Amino acid sequence: MPRVDPHTQVERAVLEEVLALHPHHMTPDELIRKLGAERDEEETVLHAIRDLEASGVLRLEGTVAPTYAATRTAFLLSGP
Repeated sequence: MPRVDPHTQVERAVLEEVLALHPHHMTPDELIRKLGAERDEEETVLHAIRDLEASGVLRLEGTVAPTYAATRTAFLLSGP
């Protein structure tokens, strides 16, 4: 199995958590605490949030929320 780089792992964790919480949303700081990130990992989580926003799967407007595209894709991939 190919090795996944650490940044991709953080992005995956952020996106999975945001999708699991939907329709409830958290601020980036609340999400960092929910993920259990250590102080030295906070910037990594914030960077992942920004990258996922730039990719079009998250919206950051005070709180972190999945886009329609992200929720629809998650729905399609989770079905039977």
